[in-house]
Amino acid sequence: MSYTAGAAKVDLTPPLTIPYLGGLPRHSPYSGVHDALYARAVAFGEVGGETVIVIAVDALGINNRILGADRDFTAEVRAAVERATGVPPTHVMIASSHTHASPETADFRPLLDTPGAREWLASYADQITAAAVQAFAGRRPVTARRGRGGVVPGALAVNRNAWSYPDPGAAPEDPEVSVLVLEAPGWSAVLYNFASHPVNVQVQPFASADYPGVTSDFVERNVPGCRAALFLQGASGNLNPPRDPLTHDGATWRSPYDAEHELVLDNVRNLFSYAQGMGLVLGLRVVDLVRGADTAVSGPVAAESERLLVDSRDLPDREPFDAEWAARRQALDDAVAAGAPNAEVLSLTERVQEVEEQLVAIDRGTDPISAEVQVLRLGDVALAGLPGEPFVELGLTLKALSDDARLVLPVGYANDYLGYLTDPDAWDRPIYEVSLGAWTRVGRHGGTDLTTRAADLVDRLWS
Repeated sequence: MSYTAGAAKVDLTPPLTIPYLGGLPRHSPYSGVHDALYARAVAFGEVGGETVIVIAVDALGINNRILGADRDFTAEVRAAVERATGVPPTHVMIASSHTHASPETADFRPLLDTPGAREWLASYADQITAAAVQAFAGRRPVTARRGRGGVVPGALAVNRNAWSYPDPGAAPEDPEVSVLVLEAPGWSAVLYNFASHPVNVQVQPFASADYPGVTSDFVERNVPGCRAALFLQGASGNLNPPRDPLTHDGATWRSPYDAEHELVLDNVRNLFSYAQGMGLVLGLRVVDLVRGADTAVSGPVAAESERLLVDSRDLPDREPFDAEWAARRQALDDAVAAGAPNAEVLSLTERVQEVEEQLVAIDRGTDPISAEVQVLRLGDVALAGLPGEPFVELGLTLKALSDDARLVLPVGYANDYLGYLTDPDAWDRPIYEVSLGAWTRVGRHGGTDLTTRAADLVDRLWS
């Protein structure tokens, strides 16, 4: 097979007025930028055949209602890409890294309530579109090869809910790293897939791509001619970093704030050292796999995309939560009026916001949820996109479809953010991911339904 490819990288760093998820109160504005956020894109096509475009975004996840209930973010970006390139919407994937130090685009709280957010979101969509269009315009003949390897189990990702399994020692993890390398004389691009939550630098007020940004930057500087290294987050819904990837000592995560919610610079440096260390360890492994990838990619370029309705989670009555919110709000107002210490006010604020987010979840209702599953075929590599935070159990199901003829890679946070996508058994364990909140929208069997459909699309593309 003969292929063409182009790659591009566009800066997405937000203005400081755009809020991030963590912090008190929620939707706090940034204090500064630690490292830039990017959209990286690759356009990959078969000569005389179809072209697909993969866009990897340093983002928490982008809920498609972020522009308003009557609009669809992914659909609008895809339409703009199609107008500029002719590549159909079904062939364009927008995948987020899930860095928690990026703007709060997952729609936990309405971003449009923030002054200037509507204008920024329009620019944000334009920049993501520009990455895709630039990648398409820069296509050239390339060769393609792929490789797979791994990191030391437990070094960069652990199952954060291992305690809740009948046998904690058997809790599933996924230390595999996979790469797709595209090359032309003096030019290259890399797509790499790994699963671990980018939460090293969460709940602190500096924009950052976390470890995926460190890794992509390292790969771009150490792979000759690399125009873009695209991180494709795997099934990381219940996988977390082990805190210190350089020493593997399980160091306890420390908030960057003291008891009065003042930034402690030593704590901030501690968090960013974790991200830097983890990113470099993964970057070294990716570069090693790029150099050793010896399986030539072959096969057509194609895409399949389907929407299905999945059941919402069950939701309680609103009335008790209204009463609880009123009681917590009154306690907060009383503390402020009494001149209570800052730490007490912040603690009470957090309690109010906890109920507010439960109310947001309740108000979404229990109507079935429309969810897109998309699979892109890049020769003999399948990118199976799921629109939320898939548990590792679901990712391993998709990876089990790999054989000598194809490499199947799960891609989370693809084309929408619908919260956690769990395996059914997760609902029988007292874990955060199935608690009531904006992060859990899909019900017990929705994750399995989406994964099964993704597997069907993979088989269809190889039939």
